[in-house]
Amino acid sequence: MRVTRRGFFQTVGVAAGAAALVKGKLARAEQAGEDLRRWATPEEVLVPSVCQQCPGGCGLMVRTLDGEVAGLSGNPLHPINRGALCPKAFGGLQLLYDPNRLKGPMARAGERGRFRSIGWDEALSMVAGRLSELRAKGLSHTVAILGGQYRGYRDTLWKRFAEAYGTPNYIRVRCLPPEKPALAHQLMQGVTTPLSYDLGEAQFILSFGAGLLEAWLGPVHVSQAFARLRRSGERPRGRFVQVDPRRSPTAVKADRWVPIVPGTDGILALGIANALIREELYDKEFIERHTFGFDDWVGQRGEAHEGFKNFVLREYGLITVSTATGVPVRTILEIARDLGTTKPAVVVGERGPAYGPDDLHTRMAIHSLNALIGSIGVRGGLLIQGELPLSPLRPVQKDEAAARGLEHPRIDGAGRGEYFLASDAPQALPERILSATPYPINALLLFATNPLANHPAKEAFARAFDRIPFIVSFSPFLDESSSRADLILPDHTYLERWQDDQVTHLAGFTCFSLARPAAAPLQQTRNTADVVLQIATATGGSVAKNLPWRKFEDFLFERVRGLYEAGRGYVVSAPAEESLRKILERQGYWTPEFKSYDEFWAALGKRGAWWDPTGLPVSLEALLATPSRKFEFYASGLKRLVDEAVKRDGTGEALVQALGGRDRGDLLYLPAVAIPAARKPEAFPLRLNTYRLMSRPLGGGGNQPWLLEQPAVHVRASWEAWVEIHPKTAAGVGVKGGDWVWVESAKGKIRLKAKLYTGTLPEIVHIPLFGGEGAKPNDLIANETDPFRGFGLLNTTRVRLLKA
Repeated sequence: MRVTRRGFFQTVGVAAGAAALVKGKLARAEQAGEDLRRWATPEEVLVPSVCQQCPGGCGLMVRTLDGEVAGLSGNPLHPINRGALCPKAFGGLQLLYDPNRLKGPMARAGERGRFRSIGWDEALSMVAGRLSELRAKGLSHTVAILGGQYRGYRDTLWKRFAEAYGTPNYIRVRCLPPEKPALAHQLMQGVTTPLSYDLGEAQFILSFGAGLLEAWLGPVHVSQAFARLRRSGERPRGRFVQVDPRRSPTAVKADRWVPIVPGTDGILALGIANALIREELYDKEFIERHTFGFDDWVGQRGEAHEGFKNFVLREYGLITVSTATGVPVRTILEIARDLGTTKPAVVVGERGPAYGPDDLHTRMAIHSLNALIGSIGVRGGLLIQGELPLSPLRPVQKDEAAARGLEHPRIDGAGRGEYFLASDAPQALPERILSATPYPINALLLFATNPLANHPAKEAFARAFDRIPFIVSFSPFLDESSSRADLILPDHTYLERWQDDQVTHLAGFTCFSLARPAAAPLQQTRNTADVVLQIATATGGSVAKNLPWRKFEDFLFERVRGLYEAGRGYVVSAPAEESLRKILERQGYWTPEFKSYDEFWAALGKRGAWWDPTGLPVSLEALLATPSRKFEFYASGLKRLVDEAVKRDGTGEALVQALGGRDRGDLLYLPAVAIPAARKPEAFPLRLNTYRLMSRPLGGGGNQPWLLEQPAVHVRASWEAWVEIHPKTAAGVGVKGGDWVWVESAKGKIRLKAKLYTGTLPEIVHIPLFGGEGAKPNDLIANETDPFRGFGLLNTTRVRLLKA
C-alpha cells in the first residue's frame, strides 16, 4: 500500500483525536467517580464554636462536610453546657442558611428604603470619609454607636473605637447585661463584678420571677444546676419555690408556685423579712458581724436613723403584705420558715420583678433576704468569680480631636439627672435626637440591634432616624432598622467568624470561649469586628494608631496570651483529666500543659474554651467592698451618689424623684418598697405581663422556622402569637378559647388569638415576646421612664379586652 505524506499525517491525526476522545471520556468518568466517592464519603470536620442565640454562652460543635456546615451539637468539653443544648441552638443553622441574608454591602439608591449593591472598598471609603469629615469639623461627638446584646471583645473593640474617635455616645440597647453586677449588689455590697448564684449547691432556692429554666442567663447551665439540686447522691433533695404572676414552665417544675400581683415582689420580700425577724430565724451572727443598718443607728452628727429591722416590723406586717401581693399569710410564713431553716439557701431576683418603677428598691428588698439568711460568700449562696486573666490593653492615646469630643455629655443623658444611675439610656435617645438636645446627631452606627422592632419606643426611633443624615447598619438582614439605613455592611453569622465569649457570672468557674470560623462565608459579608478595624485604619491618625490590628483574629491572639501566662486554669479537656487537674490545683499544684503559646492557641481553637474551675480565692471581705466593709441595708453608696448629683447639677432633684421623692428621707437608701393604694376598676382594668419563651432567640428569631414551630405546650400554640387569659376573665368579655380578641392599651391595640389558661390571676393577661409575624406587645407598651436601666418599663402597662 502506497502511503502519501498527506495520508500519513491524516492517519496520525485521526488516531490522536480518537485517543484524546477516549482519554477525555475516561477523565470525565474518573472525575464523576471521584465526585461520587466524595459525595458518599465527604470529609467530616468538627469545629468548636459558641452559641449566640442568648446570653448563655453554650459551647457548640459544628459538623462540617467538605467545608459546609451540616449540623450542630453541644461541645461535651465546654463547662457551661457539657454537651447539652436548648432548642434555640439548633436555629443557628437556619440563621446561616437564611435565603434572605444580604449578599453583600448595600448603599441607599435615592430615597431611604431603596438600595443598590456596592463593593466593600467603596462602602468602607464612604464610612471612613464621612466619619473623617465630621471629626475634622470638630463634630466627632455627633456620631452615635447603638449596640445590642453581646459581650467580650466585640464590646471592647467598639468601646475603644468610640474613645479613640472621640464620641461619648457608645450606647447599649438591652435589658440584661450579665457581665455587669446588678445595681442593687453594687450599692449594698460595693462589688464591681457580677455576683453568681450557686444554684447547683443550694438546698433551697427562692426565685422572684426569674425564668430559670426558660430564658434567664442561659437555660442549659441552669437546668444542669437544677438537676443537681433535685438529685444528688451526696445530700438530700433540694427544694425550689417560684414566685411568678404566671404558672411558667419554671413554676411548673418548682415545689411550690406562688402567684403574685405583678410589681409587688419587693413587698413580698419585705413580708418574708418581717417573718424571719419576728420568728428570729435570721442569721444573727452574720447580721451582727457583717451588716450595717440592720438596727437603729446614730450618724456622725448625732442624728438618729431607723434601722431595717424596726422599719420592716413596723411597715410590712403580714396581713398588709398579703393584701398588697395576693399571697396568703400562711404562704408567707411557710416560705420564711423554709428559708430560715434550710442551709444553704439562696434568693434570686434578677429579671422577673424588674421593669417596674420600683426596680431598684424591689431588688434591694429581695437581696436583703440573702443577707438575713447569711448566704453571701458561701457555697450554695452568692459568690464572686473575679476577672479573667486576659492580657491588658494599653490605654487609648487620645489626640486633641478625641479629647474635645469626649468632653461633651452623652446624647442619651446616661449618668446625669434622672438617669444618673443608668449606664445607658436608649429610651431617651429618640426624643433627644428629635429635639437635637444637647446637640444633633449626624451619624448613627447600628450593631446587633433593631430598635425599630424591639423597643417600646420604636415609633419615636423611626421618626428620629429621619433626622439623622447618615445611618450605617451592620445587620446581615434587611430588617426594620437596616432598611432605613444609608449603608449596610452585613456582618457574618456567628458560624462564619472569629469571636470570643467571656463568662464571669456563673458560680464555680470563670470561662473564656474562642470560636473560629466553621465555614467560609456564604455571602460577601465580613466580620464586623474586622470592619471596625478597617474603618479605623481608613480614618487614620490616632484612631488607626489605637486600633492597629489588621484583623480581629490578631487582636484575639494578643489578648488570649494572658490566659497562657496566668499560671492557672487550663484549656478544657476530657472529664477524667480535668478532675485530676482540679484536685491538684486545689492543693496548690499547677503545671503548664503546653510548651509554647502557639501550642496553647492551637489547642484553644480545637477544644473551644479555657476555664478556671477553682478561681482565685475570694474572701467574704472582698464580697463586702462598701465604705463600711459590710453588707449595707442602708446603702451609703447610694447616699453618696445622691450627694454627688446634688453637687453636680445643683439639686439632684431628678435623681431624688426617680428614687421616690425627697420626702422619703432615709427610705431613699433602705430597701423600702411603697405599698400601692387599692385601684378601682378603670378603663384598662387588666395588667399586661410579657414573658420570653425558651425558643425565642436574640433578635426575635422570625427567620428561624424551627423555633417558630416549637409548641408552647401549656396552651398548645405555635407559629402565631397569642394572649393568655384566665377563663373567668374571658367569660366576662364573651371570649372563648381560639377566638380573636383585641388587646388595647392607652398606646394602641393589637389583634391576637385567645388562649384560655388557668395558670394566671384573673386580672392579668400574658403575651409572649414572640418572633413570628403579626402583632407584638411593643405595640401596647408605652416608653415609660426607666431611671435605673434606661431601657423602658415593661411591667406597668394596663389593658382591656374586646372580642374581635
